[in-house]
Amino acid sequence: MPTQDEAPALFEECRIVRAHGVLDTRTVAPLVRALAAARAARPGRLLLIVDLSEVTFTDCSILTPLCEAWSDCRARGGWIRIVYDNHTTDLVFRHTGLLDRFPAYPNAQDAWEGRTADAALHLPASAILAAEAHRPAEDVVPRRTTRQDTS
Repeated sequence: MPTQDEAPALFEECRIVRAHGVLDTRTVAPLVRALAAARAARPGRLLLIVDLSEVTFTDCSILTPLCEAWSDCRARGGWIRIVYDNHTTDLVFRHTGLLDRFPAYPNAQDAWEGRTADAALHLPASAILAAEAHRPAEDVVPRRTTRQDTS
C-alpha cells in the first residue's frame, strides 16, 4: 500500500510510487490508485519508479496495473522501473514472462540511473556456497564405467 497519503513523491523529473506489506487482490487497490494518480499528475513524458522494496508478498494482481502504467509510460516517451528484491515478486515477473519488461532495480537511485540489480546478488551467500560445494572440480569429469565379469 502506498505511503505518504498515496501521493507519489517527485524524484527530479521522475515520479515515485511506494508500496509496502502484502499486495494481493484484496490489498492492491491503493497501489492502483497511486499509479493512476502518478500518471495523471504529469502530462507529457512520464518517468515512473515503483518501489516495491518493502513489499513482503505479492501475487499476479500487480501485473495489470503495472502493465497499464508501462504502456502509458512508453506511449508518452518515458519508462517505468520497478525496485524490488523480494523472491515472490521476482517469481511473479519470471513466471509470467515479464522479467525482461520489469527487471529488478536495487533502489530508486539505481532505477533512475538505469542500473538493474545483478541476479547473483539476489542469492543468499549460503546458496552460492552450497552450489560451489556440490560442483565438481573442472578437471574431474565423471566417466561411465562398465562392469567386467570376473568369474
